[in-house]
Amino acid sequence: MGKPSRRAWQTLLVLLGMWVATIVSAQSLGLASPGRASYASPSLSLSRLGQDPVPARILGGEFDREFVSIAGNQISAPRRQPVWWRVTADQDVAESDAPQLVISRPYRREIELWRPGDAVPMRRSIYGPDTDFSHSTRFIVFPLPKGLRRGDSLYLRVLTVDVLPSKVTIQPLAKVQREDMLHVGLRSVVLTAMGVAAVLAFGFWAGLRERGYAYLGLTLVLQILTLTADGGEMRAIPWLDEIAPDGRTNVVLNTAAVLASIRFLIFFLGLRTTQPKVARILDYCSVSLGALLLVSLFRTWKHSALFGNLNLLLVIALVLYCTVVAIWRRQREAYFLLLAWSPLMVLLVVLVGANHEWWPEYAWLEYSFPVGLAFGGLGLLLGLTSKLQQLRRDRDTANRLATYDSLTGAMTRAAISQSLRGAVESAHRSHRPLSVVFFDIDHFKRINDEHGHRVGDETLRIVSLRTRNRLRAYDLFGRYGGDEVLVVLADTYLRDAIRVAEHLRESVSGSPLSIDGRLLPVSLSLGVAELRTGETPEQLLERADAALYASKSAGRDRVTGHSVAPEREVVS
Repeated sequence: MGKPSRRAWQTLLVLLGMWVATIVSAQSLGLASPGRASYASPSLSLSRLGQDPVPARILGGEFDREFVSIAGNQISAPRRQPVWWRVTADQDVAESDAPQLVISRPYRREIELWRPGDAVPMRRSIYGPDTDFSHSTRFIVFPLPKGLRRGDSLYLRVLTVDVLPSKVTIQPLAKVQREDMLHVGLRSVVLTAMGVAAVLAFGFWAGLRERGYAYLGLTLVLQILTLTADGGEMRAIPWLDEIAPDGRTNVVLNTAAVLASIRFLIFFLGLRTTQPKVARILDYCSVSLGALLLVSLFRTWKHSALFGNLNLLLVIALVLYCTVVAIWRRQREAYFLLLAWSPLMVLLVVLVGANHEWWPEYAWLEYSFPVGLAFGGLGLLLGLTSKLQQLRRDRDTANRLATYDSLTGAMTRAAISQSLRGAVESAHRSHRPLSVVFFDIDHFKRINDEHGHRVGDETLRIVSLRTRNRLRAYDLFGRYGGDEVLVVLADTYLRDAIRVAEHLRESVSGSPLSIDGRLLPVSLSLGVAELRTGETPEQLLERADAALYASKSAGRDRVTGHSVAPEREVVS
């Protein structure tokens, strides 16, 4: 393994170490406030009412005997059905501590609070007109300026679109503010890291024309939107503030993020070639999730979360399986995937189980999951870059071995033939696709005869320049003989190679060549073929040449692709 690879692994391990250190420090710092290390939240008793009467009747004591005691300190509510909760202090709460009633997991809750003596409730929510911008989105906070006496009751009316429970505690203002600052700081770091990774991914996609970067960038953007919708940061943007509380938003964003992740992983591990059966199953999962996404655009289904999460668990199992298989086959990118996303996938399983109450919800999930998303995205960006660097190193090695045609700047026939042989061997060894494009200039002999060899040479030079500029940085481009040119496209299927060939044709026939003050219309005929299992370079070139001949027979200035299936001869 070369130095660049060692540096990539070292950087990835540093990222994982930073992930663990950030989670541990965030959890430990959030346990106590300066000067308040021994502070214990006052004991509270909770009871619930199964009706939604007029508030005056509740406050008048008419329903005191209807409240049912609930063990613990967690409150919940069915979706879109208001629920009344009574919170009773089991001990005195001194006003000198500036006590605050703190309700965790506020993401899609609207809460009204009646304190002792209040005739009008205080209203709080993360989204909407009752948003409290004096605190972070981690809690909903109600001040208790007069404290509480033992036996005093607070009445909560809770409306929610999220069935997950919230924890109710009383904390001093200093502790709430400190945890607010820690929360905002960590969320800012996580979202910034994911945003930077997304911008870099889209930038690499635009500059290098590698769709893997686009898949990764889209995945990161959707994950950012999911985190900010669930975490409440969207409340700062007016028009997003209106759609974020809708239960459909959560389902649509989470489903779209999983779909983008599936497309990225299929590309990153080359599953369509290396593990086609797994790729097909992932395609079925994509169709299932796509149907859920379309339904969720119009309405929420009561089983949407369960259906989506079961699909997610299946995807996680498939990804772990194909990662192990890829490592066994010594695919370098699989090692990056294992280190960058395997911890995140374990966290997803734990989080899904906690959301469905299959097991307890652990406190460390609050920060480990978003931090894992950030470092997982950075790790995969590093892995994708390493993969591209390897492709570039292979290209540079080929360039050092090759000599170049002085007229066109393309590789000579010997060089392109040698590079093609190495590319074919590599494609067979790694089970990856490979395609070639064979083309020549229509009626080139007529150009030489009518305008002279100097114009013919200039035609060759301009055509080579235009077509080479339409290729990726690591595609191989060689002059095979006379006006014949061979292009070798690594990691490219026939359908994509035909699209590339069409771009090459348009780059020449789209506008005439300007030579010695005159415009010379020129066109290309192109043949395309994809490497078959066990096929030699000579057989591959023979099929590409047959496709080129078919283009000429059909009238020139066109692209013909030779099918991978042996029983099908030539398809245009």
